[in-house]
Amino acid sequence: MDRINSYPELLERYKACKNLLCLRNGEEQNKSGERDILICGGTGCVSSDSGKILENLKKEIESRGLSSKVHVMKTGCFGFCEKGPIVLIQPDNVFYVQVTPDDAKEIVEKHIVGGTKIDRLLYEEPLLKKKIETSKDIPFYKKQMRIALRNCGMINPESILEYIAAEGFQALGKCITEMTDQQVIDHMKRSGLRGRGGGGFPTGLKWEAARKYNSKEKFIVCNADEGDPGAFMDRSILEGDPCSVLESMTIAGYAIGANKGYIYIRAEYPLAIQRLLIAIEQSRQIGMLGENILGSGFNFDIELKFGAGAFVCGEET
Repeated sequence: MDRINSYPELLERYKACKNLLCLRNGEEQNKSGERDILICGGTGCVSSDSGKILENLKKEIESRGLSSKVHVMKTGCFGFCEKGPIVLIQPDNVFYVQVTPDDAKEIVEKHIVGGTKIDRLLYEEPLLKKKIETSKDIPFYKKQMRIALRNCGMINPESILEYIAAEGFQALGKCITEMTDQQVIDHMKRSGLRGRGGGGFPTGLKWEAARKYNSKEKFIVCNADEGDPGAFMDRSILEGDPCSVLESMTIAGYAIGANKGYIYIRAEYPLAIQRLLIAIEQSRQIGMLGENILGSGFNFDIELKFGAGAFVCGEET
């Protein structure tokens, strides 16, 4: 992947990449007959053999010579883990639940080739006993407006080009090329954004205090450890949209005057670690981490620190 050397270059790369997501966004310029088959690649579905489902779907597609029109890929968590493994077919927006590896052949034969939805794999509303085809009509999703999780279940978390196609790094580009550090902090304060923990401390105030602190060297620390049983908010983002965490940390580094970031993550999150390492390496390759990001003169890099199961890791983060 070629390095991106300026904010205008980033916008050009976005224009070149955005067709990667056109089937998933329902845009009119989609070519007739093309489809994206998205398989949940979050920990829950992976533990239920979603990797084998992906493998079987690819084999069925290839055996029919459909690889140029039908694209099979993994995504992050769709959020409906009790119904996993989940397969979403776009642009049809058909949502299949509790899929098994043995269902791959039927999905390709009946849905992709035959154009017939597979009723037994559709979600069933438990009270009305009614089958629902699309995720937007499922009560669990119907009133959701995803913000932090907007890309989870839509992009391949191991493809930085898909992140760019989802307007990734554009906020960073604007901040470091068009705004001062104080303007970024003022914007954060006006946004009302708060920490996701119980205290809900205003992010803009925290960044401002760090910027004003007199120190030769400052660091951004992302506490990605989760101590509460079953609390997987951080893990979902790290597994499904790791570049968004890297971009956010880089913006924070610019705002407070830090050139180094650390992600404290528990060693028991192997999939999140794997995807973060891929995202960090790809970000360095295209110049979104490292020296002179987007030709701005700003340097910032990130590394991982592995925890051993403890949520509390010392100083306030």
